[in-house]
Amino acid sequence: MNDIQDLFSNKLCIRCTGRIFASVDTGLTNYDRGLKLAFAHNAFFGHVEIPERCYICNGIFDNLNMYLNMALEAINSMEFSTFLIGSKFDPDILLEEQKIQNKYGNKGESIKKEFNREFGKYFSEHTGKEFSKNPDILIEINTVYDSVNLIVRPLYIYGTYLKKRRDIPQTRWINGTGDSIESLIGEILIKHTGGKNYKLHGSGREDVDVMMLGNGREFVMEIDEPSIRNVDLKEFMEEVNASNSGIYISCLEFSTKDKIREIKEATYDKVYMATVECDQEISRNKLESTCNALKNQVISQRTPVRVIGNRADLIRKKEIKYINIEDIHDKEAVIKICSQSGTYIKELINGDNGRTVPSMSSIYGKELRVKNLDVIKIMR
Repeated sequence: MNDIQDLFSNKLCIRCTGRIFASVDTGLTNYDRGLKLAFAHNAFFGHVEIPERCYICNGIFDNLNMYLNMALEAINSMEFSTFLIGSKFDPDILLEEQKIQNKYGNKGESIKKEFNREFGKYFSEHTGKEFSKNPDILIEINTVYDSVNLIVRPLYIYGTYLKKRRDIPQTRWINGTGDSIESLIGEILIKHTGGKNYKLHGSGREDVDVMMLGNGREFVMEIDEPSIRNVDLKEFMEEVNASNSGIYISCLEFSTKDKIREIKEATYDKVYMATVECDQEISRNKLESTCNALKNQVISQRTPVRVIGNRADLIRKKEIKYINIEDIHDKEAVIKICSQSGTYIKELINGDNGRTVPSMSSIYGKELRVKNLDVIKIMR
């Protein structure tokens, strides 16, 4: 019983007193626990004096409506379905509270935890929005300065793209100038979402001068701080496809951050159509022998000279499934190549001065070069 008397000597409010034993007698609120403790004190020691202003909570639980209005003002017209509450409290207050709870067996919870839970309930009741551990927005209440900070989860949209031109990269240049697949899709998406920025995550990439045809390449667009989440994907797709940019998107759906990792880690065989040229007339027999020699062959490719500044200098083993001749005319041939994901096709053909072994050029016996190259199918 002396512990009860000592407990109220801390001059805490009913709620903060009850929170000292938050893990005891579950099913009650901290305020209810405090009332039970106060009743016990009154029964044995007389009426307990409760301070008008508690130095731990400072009456914060009476101001939930103020924080609600502050949060709604910060959110404004931003679309969201789910939320999570976070908060910042004076570190000295949290330390003082912990000292008191340690004195009584460390069976409580912090004011920060209780505030997040109780304000979360209050916010949900007044907005109809749902709590989530992976929310559209994190609402962080700074109780020291009575301010609100919003952390908005990016919006992720999955799809596939076709690239029917030979003069643009997949992603933006560092200086941000010039067209890219990323910018041609992203600038239109910004209009539809009200976002602050965008980033394209592709399942691999093709060179600037390579077209992406066939069933297209998978991508995920990440949009920072969108104010509109319920995007009309059909309308967005049609605007991109009607923009005469040479970029066409399809199969759009809302996605998650996990999809980025999924498409980045995917390993698909790819089918290419290449126009190959030589300084001399191409021999069908020699080219057929070359293609047959590489069928189901595992080649060694050291990182090409043309990309060595951007990639680690490694030797990669890649399997060539087949190379078929589609057409031969004088000094040019059209061939179809199916290879393992990550194969450098230009270097498979030209040999890259011996960095790809074997290569078509080394087997054919003459220098072969790529005139045009297209990705025509990704074997998903």
